[in-house]
Formats: sequence, C-alpha cells, structure tokens
Amino acid sequence: METKTGRWNLRVTPAQDAVVRRVLDVTGESLSDYVLRHVLPAAEHDLADRRVFVLEDAAWADLQKLLDRPPAHKPGLARLLANPSILER
Repeated sequence: METKTGRWNLRVTPAQDAVVRRVLDVTGESLSDYVLRHVLPAAEHDLADRRVFVLEDAAWADLQKLLDRPPAHKPGLARLLANPSILER
C-alpha cells in the first residue's frame, strides 16, 4: 500500500460537519476514508467527461497518424452489427 503523505484542509459549515459526522458514526468509517471514497470516483468521472485535451506536438502527430489509417476490416464486428440488437427484438 502506498504511504499517504499529502494533506487536504477543508472548510465546512457546522451543518455540513454535522451531517458528515453522523454518517461516520453510522458507518464507522474515518473522515479520510469517507471523503476519499466519494471524491475519487467523482474526480475520475469529471476527468472522463472532458471534451478538450491538450497534447504535446509529438503525441498530436501520433494521434493524427492513427486517425488517418485506413479502417481495418473486422469480420466479428461486422457479424455483430448485422444482427438486430436485443433492444430491437
């Protein structure tokens, strides 16, 4: 397991603190575990939902080469798409 060396300081209202402390009492979880369990999936979702990506010139050139390649024939995919989906049956 990786050693935790970073620290976050958050400011909360008394009402926010009370709600979180109540759930910690119920779950027996630590504040750190609870916050991390909820914030990491949210952060991953926000990153996955991005629409703009910044690439260095070499990475952009590599991406353009991949996109400019002619399409490869995939017989299995062609068979799959030729059949109606389960939603169309």
